Amino acid sequence: MSKRFKSGAVACLTVGYAILLLARPQAAAGGFRAGILLCVNSVLPALFPFFIVSALLLSLPECRAISRPLLPLTRAWGISSPSAPLLLLMSWLGGYAVCARLTGDQLERGQLTSDQAQRLLILGCCSGPGFVVGCVGGLMLGSVQIGVLLYGLQLAANLLCAALLLLPGRRGKRPAGQAVFAHRPAEQTAADIRPVTLPQAVGTAVDSCLAVCGCVLFARITLALLESLLPLHPQQAAYLRGALEVTAGCDAFAALGGRAALWGCGFCLSVLGLSVFVQVRQLAGAKMPMGRFLLSRVMHLPALQGLLRLCSPFLSGELSVYSSLRQRVIVTNRLPPDAAVVLLLFLAAVLYKTGRKFYNIFVS
Repeated sequence: MSKRFKSGAVACLTVGYAILLLARPQAAAGGFRAGILLCVNSVLPALFPFFIVSALLLSLPECRAISRPLLPLTRAWGISSPSAPLLLLMSWLGGYAVCARLTGDQLERGQLTSDQAQRLLILGCCSGPGFVVGCVGGLMLGSVQIGVLLYGLQLAANLLCAALLLLPGRRGKRPAGQAVFAHRPAEQTAADIRPVTLPQAVGTAVDSCLAVCGCVLFARITLALLESLLPLHPQQAAYLRGALEVTAGCDAFAALGGRAALWGCGFCLSVLGLSVFVQVRQLAGAKMPMGRFLLSRVMHLPALQGLLRLCSPFLSGELSVYSSLRQRVIVTNRLPPDAAVVLLLFLAAVLYKTGRKFYNIFVS
């Protein structure tokens, strides 16, 4: 009965979506254009080279030295794979798409157990610094410092959620086939890694970027259709955008201004949106369990909002508020000090001569 209900619900949603596409072609075309521009201007330049570089780095055991400081962290979270610190570093730098792709590849190759892959996905899934610091902080909120703060706090929320979900008492038992792998020496595991060639890395990056861009396009088209159909308040529209696509949500909340922009961008970075979940599901592969990851994102929202509230007293004056003036008041003319002194003396002389003239008239 449940399978029939799910199939019927999916069929109804698909038919309704198709009817909406036919009824609102202009809105669908506008959403497609917005998605294409986002992919060409932001997604592809950021992700495509990083997919290639990260795949090559992970296949070279010599490159693990750059992530050695993260080794105690991964071991503390029960991830014994030698490539885990470098994978975590690449995930934090590249974002959720890179995290899902690399973790799924390592799971497929047998370099990670299913349990370890889930732990890495919870720890590493985030929005990259290029998006959070440069785009959200620098462009949308007008402050790179706030972008740095948001990026650091989302990683802190990742660690907090992982600590709550992966407590020693709540760790499940590994299957018998995976227990042997977990205790294999690091040298043997590293020797089993087959280096990835540049053509293989490029091909994988192309497939990954196509998957990401496809999800972004679908989310933007759906968002445009819903906004053309529903009369929404700007704040309601911002929450709808954040639930579908993280970039559109952050942009909508930033347009609200004030502290609503900060809390709203934090909401989008925690929820990530339907588009991101579809990307993670597709890039991580069918072997990746998603239950604990979804639960971690539910916990991530109050964790990040709480951290933001703790840090909000130190952000006074950083966020823009509504004003009837222009964004910036510019003084068009300003005299140099020497010219100002000469002008003052000239005005004093004029006043003196005028005063003497009136004095002579009245005296005579």
